[in-house]
Amino acid sequence: MKNIKYIFIILPVLTLCSQKAFAQKSITGKIFAIDSKGDKSPLGFASVIWEKTNAGVSADENGNFSIKRIDGENASLIASFIGYTNDTLAIIPEAEEVEFVLYETSQLLNEANVVARQKGSYISKLSPIITEIITSAGLSKLACCNLAESFENSASVSVGYSDAVSGARQIRMLGLAGTYVQMLDENIPTLRGIASTYGLSFTPGQWLESIQVSKGTSSVLNGYEAIAGQINVEHLKPDNSEPLFVNLYGDNDARFEANITSALKLNDKLSTVIFTHGSTDAKAHDDNNDGFIDTPKKKQINAGNRWLYSADKVIIHFGYRFLTESRESGQIHADMPGAYISNIKNRHFNAYAKIGFPLNESGSHSIGIITSYAYHRQNSYFGKKTYDAQQNSVISNILWQSAFDNAEKHRYTIGATFSHDNYNEQFVDSKYVNSWTGDRVENVSGTFAQYTFKPDENFDLLAGLRIDRNNMYRETLVTPRIHVRYNFTENSTFRASAGRGFYSPSIISSNIGILATGRKILIDENIKMEKAWTAGASFTQNFKIGENSKGYINFDFFHTGFQNQTIVDVEESAEYIRIGNLNGKSYSNSYQADFNIDPFARFNIFATFRYSQTKVDMSRGLVEKPLIDRFKALVNLSYSTKFEKWKFDFTAQMNGSSRLPFYAAQTWKKERSKSYPLFFAQITKKYKNFDVYIGCENIGNYIQKQAIINAENPFEDKFDASVIYAPLMGRKIYLGIRFKLKRTGEL
Repeated sequence: MKNIKYIFIILPVLTLCSQKAFAQKSITGKIFAIDSKGDKSPLGFASVIWEKTNAGVSADENGNFSIKRIDGENASLIASFIGYTNDTLAIIPEAEEVEFVLYETSQLLNEANVVARQKGSYISKLSPIITEIITSAGLSKLACCNLAESFENSASVSVGYSDAVSGARQIRMLGLAGTYVQMLDENIPTLRGIASTYGLSFTPGQWLESIQVSKGTSSVLNGYEAIAGQINVEHLKPDNSEPLFVNLYGDNDARFEANITSALKLNDKLSTVIFTHGSTDAKAHDDNNDGFIDTPKKKQINAGNRWLYSADKVIIHFGYRFLTESRESGQIHADMPGAYISNIKNRHFNAYAKIGFPLNESGSHSIGIITSYAYHRQNSYFGKKTYDAQQNSVISNILWQSAFDNAEKHRYTIGATFSHDNYNEQFVDSKYVNSWTGDRVENVSGTFAQYTFKPDENFDLLAGLRIDRNNMYRETLVTPRIHVRYNFTENSTFRASAGRGFYSPSIISSNIGILATGRKILIDENIKMEKAWTAGASFTQNFKIGENSKGYINFDFFHTGFQNQTIVDVEESAEYIRIGNLNGKSYSNSYQADFNIDPFARFNIFATFRYSQTKVDMSRGLVEKPLIDRFKALVNLSYSTKFEKWKFDFTAQMNGSSRLPFYAAQTWKKERSKSYPLFFAQITKKYKNFDVYIGCENIGNYIQKQAIINAENPFEDKFDASVIYAPLMGRKIYLGIRFKLKRTGEL
């Protein structure tokens, strides 16, 4: 462990040294662009590559470049840039300086379809599952310090605080809690059980390549847990990432963080990437003047290492990560006698391996083995409530993928899975001399099969079935799921899906906000497995206006109905919170519309609106579930100058009202929260090897002024810090820099 910090320093240095050791005589040059008016100007950040190789460089912002000479008398250099035709020059041995001239594509083609830049997000055209892709360009529109902060430009996913003490961030999809969203790390289940409480802050946004958000029950290959949807994150890859990437961030709230990644290609088959992250929130804030810290003071150290071995007959991915984090919160004057104090410590480690054996050149026939291990430990106290938990988990999958015919119209995947979860949980409330022990071992073994029918590019049918046996609930779980995609025309796509999902509740960790109250917690015996059916449909229409303006409109609807659900009833009594099984109905309806258009070059408008209706039977009958916003409306405007030297992003949100819990409504004399707006903006300046960005979040400085009930008496029954529906922190101004050192010999 003591030597790990030196590895982070040595590997990037070795990379640079190895590159310099093979230095050869270079060729210098300049790249120019000819626009539609015939004007000639330097073309910054264009690419130059030796023909039939991967050896290349990028020009600087003024179009200048220098590239190492390679052997061969007939070698040629190719210059390229998106939206321009390539220019190829044969290089004679005596050449030392060259000049390229690139013409805009529209000058040479009668009809051109040029993508000038990567979209921030889009809906996948090819997947039969309704999937929104958030790209690296979308992740860079805002600071996106961690996964929890990566959805500000999405209406599909909402993120909020669970309470005003722990700082835990929780997502919602389809009007349902994040516990019903399966989290995947490159298609490996992650952030399960105890780790899910604070897990969204465990993944730095700067480590990510993209995020895929799938609505509904998704595929059966990754388990039965997806009820509302699936979120899969893709990390930077060992074989194509920069040898050195540095992101430094700071804001006016005294939050500072650094991310460093280093990728090293050891040879043609083996490559690795190292991730490091450190962050601190050292200052206590009390913007609403209730005497409590708005969000915890935090320290986090996070590091990981991923490897890729790729040969003709085997592909191996493996890696590991470890994290330590501490949170301090409670009353801002923690040194006064009898102060309410909270302290939370998280320790996390996970490792994984994915082994693939391609049986043909395309990889459509293959065998895959996936296994992962995760350890998580949490020690915490909230005033007089203590919660300590530990989890050890192992998940293993083996898959066989093949086809019934050579045309691969009929494909199938079959496999088997095994998971083991060992939980040790201890909850103690010294005020009520009340305790609960959640020690348990949960083993699940099962088999699955998935069939894909794709007769042509216009139709997909994906049908899957899982059969699992859960030892703890002594139940056989049958999970059928089906997805259909049909293109009426090249630009009109219809999708539909239906399926079943299950969730094994982690009673305390999934509802951590209940610890930030003064009430007694009562947990019924025989808490059952949660079960639900989800069905939905969508229609996407792509369109083009003129030669350069294009976009899409998307509509979708989803319904989820629970057969059983763990109910946290905060309205039965002012003296206690009861946790038990559903007795009656529980359902959610979610409607969403998206609009995306590029009205002219380098300018994008994205607008979306989502409406949710979530109801559940509790002690007061069938009621709207508390603290679920009815709607969210969002508009994002993005513009970049030529060659993306400057980028401007602006986001406006309107977040709908939510029903307040009964006793909070009585105290605050209102039944619903108010709708509120949020505004975000960021400006990015691009240089050759680094970007500088400055931005502002919550520009309007909107905060929830009444966040804690009976804050002056935190040890009484009526104390409640769990009624959170709006931001707790005000305006945030931040500044950051992203530095990228490109790999010598590669683009």
